[in-house]
Amino acid sequence: MHFPSRRLGVTAVAVALTMITAGCSTGSDSAGGGSKKLTFTSYGSGYQEAQAKAWLTPWAKAEGVTAVQDQPTDYAKIKTMVESRRVNWDVVDTEPFFPVGTCGKYAEKLDFDKIDKSKFPQGTVSDCAVPDAMYSLVLVYNPAKYPDAKPTSVADFFDTQKFPGKRLAPGFATGGAIEAALVGDGVTADKLYPLDYDRAFKKLDTLGKNLSFWETSAQSQQALESKQADMALVWSGRAYMAAKNGSVYEPVWQDNMLAYAVLMVPKGAPNKDRAMDFIAYATSAKAQAAFAEDQPYAAVNSDAEPKLDSLAESWNTARTDIQDKGFYQNVEWWAKNQDQATKRWTDWATG
Repeated sequence: MHFPSRRLGVTAVAVALTMITAGCSTGSDSAGGGSKKLTFTSYGSGYQEAQAKAWLTPWAKAEGVTAVQDQPTDYAKIKTMVESRRVNWDVVDTEPFFPVGTCGKYAEKLDFDKIDKSKFPQGTVSDCAVPDAMYSLVLVYNPAKYPDAKPTSVADFFDTQKFPGKRLAPGFATGGAIEAALVGDGVTADKLYPLDYDRAFKKLDTLGKNLSFWETSAQSQQALESKQADMALVWSGRAYMAAKNGSVYEPVWQDNMLAYAVLMVPKGAPNKDRAMDFIAYATSAKAQAAFAEDQPYAAVNSDAEPKLDSLAESWNTARTDIQDKGFYQNVEWWAKNQDQATKRWTDWATG
């Protein structure tokens, strides 16, 4: 699985349980007595720590709930839990493809009487998932390499005559390299899907030995900080973190691919109603602002007003001028075609 390290910029770690003592209520679950409980699963590292700080801990304290954390998110584990009817996760942070593609089978439908879906970006809400963090795949370049003409769009990523040099891109199907190749070849955003694999791979082939790949977003950040490429397609959050560490790369927002993580409830979750309450809190304006102030991801609640410094604001993908220059990755298409696309990518990459 790539998502723990590529999609949100954290590295998957061994599964571990961390108990958060957030009030010692003696309220009863549906199974009987004992303290009220909720298990939240995400991708570990600073990302999950920030989620706990901004969402889980204050909510659990206010509600008198004992919050348990697990990591990392694992789709095969969710399937096994549901199929064996031994689900012990209540809320999980995932890619949107999984709950959209398995809604009603492995994912519970959400309670929108509790969760205010009117505050989310258009097109990001599904029956079984709502967004919780937003970012984009963006072209960045080293200005010292191009002191005269500057790249202005993703098409320039593929123009090695005007802009010679090394390229870096995500090395997995869902990472956005396929979409970037098609956009770079002149396909407009409204005509991207279904993806034309042959055309995309032909375009990527034009880069030849100039092209290399990152497999984890940590690798992409390190590549920027050590100037391993002249141009790169990277997650905005990692580019921002590299910039905080002194990276010189500048963004080109034209044709950026907007993406987002979601919260879902596994089918048969033991504390389903409580899970809906937590999701409502985690996606509220206050909680979203707190998370955005801690991590390099844009708030998904339109009422959130995070206090960001100038550098963070410059990479804030909630900005209208950034969104107007970009397009959303088609979650529903990927939910139906991820396996096929991954096979086509693997065949091309290893062929």
